[in-house]
Amino acid sequence: MNKKKIIIFSIVFIVITFIIFDFLSYRVNKIVKNLIVNQGSQTLGQQVSVGKIDTSIVSSSIKISNIEIKNLEGFKNKNIIQIKNINADFLFTSLFKDTIVIKNINIEGASLYYEVLISNREVKDNVSSFRPAAKNIPTSSAKTTDGSKELETSNQSKKKNRDFLINQLTINNSIINASSEFLDIKKDINLDKMSFNNIGTGEQATKFKEVLQMIFSNVLLNINNEIIKGDLKNKIKDKVKSLRNKISPESLKKLERTFR
Repeated sequence: MNKKKIIIFSIVFIVITFIIFDFLSYRVNKIVKNLIVNQGSQTLGQQVSVGKIDTSIVSSSIKISNIEIKNLEGFKNKNIIQIKNINADFLFTSLFKDTIVIKNINIEGASLYYEVLISNREVKDNVSSFRPAAKNIPTSSAKTTDGSKELETSNQSKKKNRDFLINQLTINNSIINASSEFLDIKKDINLDKMSFNNIGTGEQATKFKEVLQMIFSNVLLNINNEIIKGDLKNKIKDKVKSLRNKISPESLKKLERTFR
């Protein structure tokens, strides 16, 4: 009889534990999706989508796959950034507190699609045009997804989002796909490993917008360094000479200063 009771108790305990873990995984997935999709769309001013989120409560880890950030209007590629995988380890006890602590995040296989084009006789690129969105949140961003609408409503209702703190963020194996039809450029540029510490929503933490600006500055620097090397610079200078009647004087001067 005692053995039977022990077996029944063990089964009930396992079932309850499974239900609790399953519920916690669901809650974490929901929090992560809100952080990436809703807050990400609002911060960036562009739609953010996520393919799959897998949370393990036992190992306090998260795996996220196929993250996409929509490109700016008028540019060729569908997305400006695509990320294959994100792996993160979080502090389990922080799930029950106001601030969620993520011990580390590793971003693997990120691709940034850098484009330069002519629009209304003006030369523009999507990375430089994208940067202001990281400083000022446009009102139109609330229209990009239903989730961001809900976020705006919750802000107006004074419902506070969960704060977060990332101890370390590492970006590995990332690449820039630089292209321009009018400059006849198509080149892949590998980026060195990037690492950032203490990122979050708290007063003492580095804000995500600031990290994004540093990443984009690094991207532009790498593109400029790549252009300086080899015969790419001379090739672009020759192309610029043939554009005198196709772009505005301001854009022409800008290109000449860049590639002189």
